[in-house]
Amino acid sequence: MSDINRNALLPRYRRLMTPPQWRQLSTGLTIGVAAGALAGFALLALLPASVALTTGTPSWGLDFGGWLVVLLVIAVVGILAYGHFTRGRDAPYRLGVLAADAATATALAPALEQVRGSNNVPVEVVDLSGEEAAAALGAAGSSSKTSETPEARADMVLDLTADSPRLLVSESRKADTAVVTAVTGILQQAALSDQIAALGGDPSAAAEALDRAAPRVVALDPLQHDAEEFGARYTILAFIDILLMIAIMGGGQAIAMGVVEEKASRIVEILLACVRPTSLLAGKVLGTGTAVILSYGLIGVVAAATAELAGVLPQTSIRIDAVVVAMIVWMIVGYAIAAAAYGAAGALVSRQEDAASVTVPLTAILMVPYMLSFVMVTDPARPVFRVLAYLPPFSPFLMPARLVLGVSGWVEQLVALALALAFIPLLVRLAATVYTRAVTRTGSRVPLREVLARRAA
Repeated sequence: MSDINRNALLPRYRRLMTPPQWRQLSTGLTIGVAAGALAGFALLALLPASVALTTGTPSWGLDFGGWLVVLLVIAVVGILAYGHFTRGRDAPYRLGVLAADAATATALAPALEQVRGSNNVPVEVVDLSGEEAAAALGAAGSSSKTSETPEARADMVLDLTADSPRLLVSESRKADTAVVTAVTGILQQAALSDQIAALGGDPSAAAEALDRAAPRVVALDPLQHDAEEFGARYTILAFIDILLMIAIMGGGQAIAMGVVEEKASRIVEILLACVRPTSLLAGKVLGTGTAVILSYGLIGVVAAATAELAGVLPQTSIRIDAVVVAMIVWMIVGYAIAAAAYGAAGALVSRQEDAASVTVPLTAILMVPYMLSFVMVTDPARPVFRVLAYLPPFSPFLMPARLVLGVSGWVEQLVALALALAFIPLLVRLAATVYTRAVTRTGSRVPLREVLARRAA
């Protein structure tokens, strides 16, 4: 057992990594687990909703309308909960300045106002002239009982009244490391300038020389979006991907189950006496598609409106309305591709028990672009992702993801959409051929190769 633990991959990787690299890896693993949990929860809600949509009867005590309400509630509550738990992360870090004279505070104010705290939160400089540091911090023994009370005007106080500067906090956890480091640098620079001036030099020239000597990091192939927006973009991407997965795969599953049910009950033979097989399949695809797109599109619109009204997402360059429109367009395209494939697959079997043998491979294929949309987050500008995004089976997931991540423009979206619209008629024609030749054949599973090889009657 000790050998196994000693040779485990994660401990070995940790020894080879620096602390920042390990934190980055841990964050990536956490995000992956969270995305997997969300996908699993979405699939859990997918199955009963699809059954209710296909059969028209309640599933787990709810019809399709009931499941739509459940999904709407989950979306709204999830967004509000996200806003609740993230509220305050972007609030400014309040740095109080307690100086012996106004001139000192005035001289330091421009530099202190440029400081950014951890997670890039802004720093708000609070003038505490004539106040007590303990009272401003809301520390015990002052007029404020705890550091959590509204009377606390500052998270940290820079006390310049003593012989040497001090940074005061009510609790150690209140000390922001980034702020401490920045303030230390500012005070050291001020002290250096004073010493240069005392020796007869020019402090501004020295500061300029030091600034020119500092190397600057320049990205030769920068992303089209600010890294600070990553959290918001990933959250939007995860929500959109889950909706796309439910609509595309759920709609396809509903088509397949409906075809198998009609074939098993011999109802399809009665229907084919009145309409052509292609017309029957088209009606099923259009009817189910209307319900699916309107339902899950409504969830997307309600979720976007809730996020906008609740102020959940931080200020970013993301156009939520444009993203929702793109999501609905690609949802329609993805559903059309999946519905044609699932409809043809459902015609190959005659029992519900055998449906999984033809639908599971399709679901596995569609899961590839779904997972790639999350993998693409690591480096969305890679050429391989751009090429795959143009391929119709991948486009419904990768193109919205590229738009959210800021590496795709509307020209790319329109070109990919044109390719998908050119591909869909070919797929529909192939699916109609399989459906026409296999839907009236009962008994064991019909081999796809045999169906494609057989001449049309």
